Amino acid sequence: MSKQPKQINAICQHNKTLAKLAQHAQLIEKLNNTLHQALPLQFSAHCHLANVKNQTLIIHTDDASLASLIRFQAPTLCETFAEHLDIPIHHIEIKVRPKIMSPTVAEVPAAILPKSAAIALQQTAEVIDNEALSASLEKLANRFKD
Repeated sequence: MSKQPKQINAICQHNKTLAKLAQHAQLIEKLNNTLHQALPLQFSAHCHLANVKNQTLIIHTDDASLASLIRFQAPTLCETFAEHLDIPIHHIEIKVRPKIMSPTVAEVPAAILPKSAAIALQQTAEVIDNEALSASLEKLANRFKD
Protein backbone atom coordinates (compact mmCIF):
# COMPACT_ATOMS: atom_id res chain seq x y z
CA MET A 1 0.00 0.00 0.00
CA SER A 2 1.49 3.35 -1.04
CA LYS A 3 1.11 6.53 0.92
CA GLN A 4 0.24 9.70 -0.91
CA PRO A 5 2.62 12.60 -0.26
CA LYS A 6 1.24 15.27 2.01
CA GLN A 7 1.08 18.91 1.05
CA ILE A 8 3.53 21.16 2.88
CA ASN A 9 0.67 23.30 4.24
CA ALA A 10 -0.88 20.26 5.95
CA ILE A 11 2.44 19.35 7.55
CA CYS A 12 3.09 22.92 8.68
CA GLN A 13 -0.25 23.04 10.50
CA HIS A 14 1.00 20.32 12.85
CA ASN A 15 4.62 21.45 13.21
CA LYS A 16 5.12 25.04 14.38
CA THR A 17 8.89 24.96 13.83
CA LEU A 18 8.48 23.84 10.24
CA ALA A 19 5.75 26.44 9.68
CA LYS A 20 8.05 29.18 10.98
CA LEU A 21 10.89 27.93 8.77
CA ALA A 22 8.64 27.84 5.68
CA GLN A 23 7.39 31.35 6.44
CA HIS A 24 10.98 32.61 6.79
CA ALA A 25 11.95 30.97 3.49
CA GLN A 26 9.03 32.71 1.76
CA LEU A 27 10.13 36.03 3.26
CA ILE A 28 13.72 35.50 2.06
CA GLU A 29 12.47 34.71 -1.45
CA LYS A 30 10.30 37.85 -1.51
CA LEU A 31 13.16 40.00 -0.22
CA ASN A 32 15.59 38.41 -2.67
CA ASN A 33 13.31 39.59 -5.49
CA THR A 34 13.32 43.06 -3.92
CA LEU A 35 17.14 42.97 -3.78
CA HIS A 36 17.37 42.08 -7.47
CA GLN A 37 15.05 44.96 -8.36
CA ALA A 38 16.97 47.43 -6.20
CA LEU A 39 20.43 46.57 -7.55
CA PRO A 40 21.76 47.44 -10.99
CA LEU A 41 21.38 44.59 -13.48
CA GLN A 42 25.10 43.74 -13.59
CA PHE A 43 25.08 43.22 -9.80
CA SER A 44 21.87 41.24 -9.42
CA ALA A 45 23.11 38.28 -11.44
CA HIS A 46 25.98 37.81 -8.97
CA CYS A 47 24.30 38.12 -5.60
CA HIS A 48 21.36 36.91 -3.55
CA LEU A 49 19.84 37.58 -0.16
CA ALA A 50 20.95 34.85 2.22
CA ASN A 51 19.18 35.85 5.44
CA VAL A 52 17.62 38.59 7.54
CA LYS A 53 18.27 38.58 11.28
CA ASN A 54 18.78 41.07 14.08
CA GLN A 55 18.03 44.07 11.84
CA THR A 56 20.78 42.91 9.45
CA LEU A 57 20.55 41.81 5.85
CA ILE A 58 23.04 39.16 4.85
CA ILE A 59 23.85 39.21 1.14
CA HIS A 60 26.06 36.67 -0.64
CA THR A 61 27.94 37.55 -3.80
CA ASP A 62 30.33 35.55 -5.94
CA ASP A 63 32.65 38.47 -6.72
CA ALA A 64 34.73 40.41 -4.18
CA SER A 65 34.83 43.57 -6.30
CA LEU A 66 31.03 43.59 -6.50
CA ALA A 67 30.85 43.16 -2.74
CA SER A 68 32.75 46.42 -2.35
CA LEU A 69 30.48 48.22 -4.79
CA ILE A 70 27.36 46.89 -3.08
CA ARG A 71 28.66 48.15 0.28
CA PHE A 72 28.54 51.68 -1.15
CA GLN A 73 24.83 51.18 -1.81
CA ALA A 74 24.12 49.93 1.72
CA PRO A 75 22.26 53.04 2.95
CA THR A 76 19.92 52.97 -0.06
CA LEU A 77 19.35 49.24 0.33
CA CYS A 78 18.58 49.67 4.04
CA GLU A 79 15.88 52.20 3.18
CA THR A 80 14.44 50.02 0.43
CA PHE A 81 14.20 46.98 2.68
CA ALA A 82 12.83 48.96 5.62
CA GLU A 83 9.82 49.73 3.42
CA HIS A 84 9.20 46.00 2.81
CA LEU A 85 9.76 44.77 6.36
CA ASP A 86 8.10 45.41 9.70
CA ILE A 87 11.51 45.85 11.30
CA PRO A 88 14.08 48.50 10.47
CA ILE A 89 17.27 47.40 8.74
CA HIS A 90 20.35 49.08 10.20
CA HIS A 91 23.16 47.01 8.77
CA ILE A 92 24.03 45.06 5.64
CA GLU A 93 26.56 42.28 5.79
CA ILE A 94 28.02 41.18 2.47
CA LYS A 95 29.84 37.88 2.21
CA VAL A 96 31.79 36.62 -0.77
CA ARG A 97 30.80 33.07 -1.66
CA PRO A 98 32.46 31.98 -4.91
CA LYS A 99 30.39 29.79 -7.18
CA ILE A 100 31.17 26.15 -6.75
CA MET A 101 32.11 24.67 -10.06
CA SER A 102 31.18 21.07 -10.66
CA PRO A 103 34.27 18.93 -10.95
CA THR A 104 35.14 17.89 -14.45
CA VAL A 105 35.13 14.17 -14.97
CA ALA A 106 38.15 12.86 -16.78
CA GLU A 107 37.34 10.42 -19.52
CA VAL A 108 38.19 6.92 -18.49
CA PRO A 109 39.50 4.83 -21.35
CA ALA A 110 37.42 1.80 -22.19
CA ALA A 111 38.57 -1.31 -20.41
CA ILE A 112 40.53 -3.75 -22.53
CA LEU A 113 39.70 -7.34 -21.71
CA PRO A 114 42.07 -10.27 -21.68
CA LYS A 115 41.43 -12.78 -24.48
CA SER A 116 40.10 -15.44 -22.08
CA ALA A 117 37.50 -13.05 -20.65
CA ALA A 118 36.41 -11.95 -24.12
CA ILE A 119 35.94 -15.61 -25.18
CA ALA A 120 33.91 -16.36 -22.04
CA LEU A 121 31.67 -13.34 -22.63
CA GLN A 122 31.15 -14.29 -26.28
CA GLN A 123 30.23 -17.88 -25.37
CA THR A 124 27.81 -16.67 -22.70
CA ALA A 125 26.18 -14.22 -25.14
CA GLU A 126 25.57 -17.07 -27.62
CA VAL A 127 23.62 -19.23 -25.16
CA ILE A 128 21.65 -16.59 -23.26
CA ASP A 129 17.94 -16.07 -24.11
CA ASN A 130 17.71 -12.36 -23.23
CA GLU A 131 18.49 -10.41 -26.42
CA ALA A 132 19.43 -7.16 -24.69
CA LEU A 133 21.78 -8.90 -22.29
CA SER A 134 23.24 -10.97 -25.11
CA ALA A 135 23.95 -7.83 -27.15
CA SER A 136 25.58 -6.16 -24.15
CA LEU A 137 27.81 -9.14 -23.51
CA GLU A 138 28.89 -9.22 -27.17
CA LYS A 139 29.69 -5.53 -26.98
CA LEU A 140 31.87 -6.16 -23.94
CA ALA A 141 33.56 -9.10 -25.64
CA ASN A 142 34.49 -6.84 -28.57
CA ARG A 143 36.69 -4.74 -26.27
CA PHE A 144 39.40 -7.37 -26.60
CA LYS A 145 42.46 -6.02 -28.40
CA ASP A 146 45.16 -8.23 -29.95
